[in-house]
Amino acid sequence: MKMSELIKQISFPASIVDTPPGSVAVAANFYAGLFGGPLSQLLKCLAAVKICAGYKNNGVLAVPVCLVRKDAPPGFLQGEINLIDRHSKLYCLKTAGREETSQVNFVGREDAKRIFEEIERIFPDGDRESLSALKEAFVSDQNLVPSCARWLKYLLKDYGVTIVEYDVLLESNNSSDSKSQVKILPVSIFVADSTEIAEYDKVPRDHDDVPPPIIRLCPNVTISNARSLKTLNRYGLDLERLFDGKENVLDSVSETMKSDVPDRLQKLRDETRAVFEELSVQEPAIFAGRGEHSGRIRKSRTARIVYQLEKIQRHSDNALANREASAKNRICKACDFLAPLGRRQQDTLGGAQIPLSFGMAGLRALYEQLDISTQNHQLIEMN
Repeated sequence: MKMSELIKQISFPASIVDTPPGSVAVAANFYAGLFGGPLSQLLKCLAAVKICAGYKNNGVLAVPVCLVRKDAPPGFLQGEINLIDRHSKLYCLKTAGREETSQVNFVGREDAKRIFEEIERIFPDGDRESLSALKEAFVSDQNLVPSCARWLKYLLKDYGVTIVEYDVLLESNNSSDSKSQVKILPVSIFVADSTEIAEYDKVPRDHDDVPPPIIRLCPNVTISNARSLKTLNRYGLDLERLFDGKENVLDSVSETMKSDVPDRLQKLRDETRAVFEELSVQEPAIFAGRGEHSGRIRKSRTARIVYQLEKIQRHSDNALANREASAKNRICKACDFLAPLGRRQQDTLGGAQIPLSFGMAGLRALYEQLDISTQNHQLIEMN
């Protein structure tokens, strides 16, 4: 039986979305986390939208579906999020008392209020509409699953995405199988990150003769800005170097910035002193007839020249120190923004960074520049 005929045998549950027969789903798991979790989750949803647009261009009815789940995979920190302010300073926000566990399915109101106050300080000039929507999504309910669902509905309201709370989907279809997506939805493609591939490999491939969905990896993206790119170019760095950690990057750049100017100035001072020492030996002949004043003249001239050289050396040392401090500051900012904590940006930086920093226009720009046809790394500039 052909794929198209098999798909027609499975329809969307009426409780999810009203779609014509033969429609397929392009699904992405969205694991409930503090303020939506890392950027990779948002990228999966945007990739699903783009795949559906490609289906539509080929005459196939496709619906992007984001399944909000509480059963986060190992290593997914539900109770914390990393955000960066306008000066590229990195902040790690955590729920109270949750440092030792990754599984957090709810956030108390006082905890949420405290973290929102921190966000206000991080984004004093941030997008007010997005901040208001974030507060409305996460303050009105302590449970992270419906909170994330509301936040996603705000972010993706213009993209035709169906947001589904996964546990509700299972309950409404009398299923407790965590791999039941292929039985409930006519899923043709799953957009997954690397941690989910093993899970999809375990999905039964002989269920009702329905072929397994195609797995598409989440796009590999780093968002940059003109300032960070300029820093990389100025100091001869590439993105891969940043994953070595800030200290290692700074050490390597310091080596290339070393100057021989201090040594040359010191050598010049030493040579000047040597010349005047030699003159002092010849002084009786050179300054004949001047008597006792000749010694004072020589010492005065020596002192003035040495003073000027020392002054130049101090200015040089200060200039080099300022240049090194400026380089350190710029490189630290670039590392925090492009490779926070020495890891991939999309796995570490919160997805809320985009709307809070750039508003919904920034999210649209990210969607338009996102290339789902390649697994190569994409550097997307946003200012």
